[in-house]
Amino acid sequence: MTDRAMPDEGFLRRWSRRKTETKLGVAPAEEASTPLRPVTAVPAEPAPELEPPAPVRLPTLDDVAALTGESDFSAFVARGVDGAVRRTALKKLFADPHFNTMDGLDVYIDDYTKPSPVSDAMLASLDHAKSVFRHLIDDEPDEAAPRPDVPPPSPEPAEQLQPAPPPEPETR
Repeated sequence: MTDRAMPDEGFLRRWSRRKTETKLGVAPAEEASTPLRPVTAVPAEPAPELEPPAPVRLPTLDDVAALTGESDFSAFVARGVDGAVRRTALKKLFADPHFNTMDGLDVYIDDYTKPSPVSDAMLASLDHAKSVFRHLIDDEPDEAAPRPDVPPPSPEPAEQLQPAPPPEPETR
């Protein structure tokens, strides 16, 4: 193992080397730091006198009236522009038909609260449901027509209609 740090050794290599040296019981060598060069003061050139910037003229509603689809709208969204001027300019920008095209992502644009009418063909196909739910629709069941799912009652002798005696308890 080397006791000397390599000048181009990176942080992770140095950290790993020093960690290994500590585990082995070797005292890490003091690393010579590179001497810093003294900073010499560079005489600063005097800054040229800058003229204060000319005040920027903010757009007005008259400027909005002159806008076309090809105009630059960036001046209308800059800081300091009156809110009414900004809104009017943006309304004029988005009134362009270019921004009114459907992009295919408006899948749910329909009004699903309006019910669609049921066609005559669909009503005809659902006609069979009347026979299935007839017993719910009719107020009085038709006694003459036997129902296919209920067997007809069989005549029983009178002694079979007597209740059965309760079972006797078991004794031990």
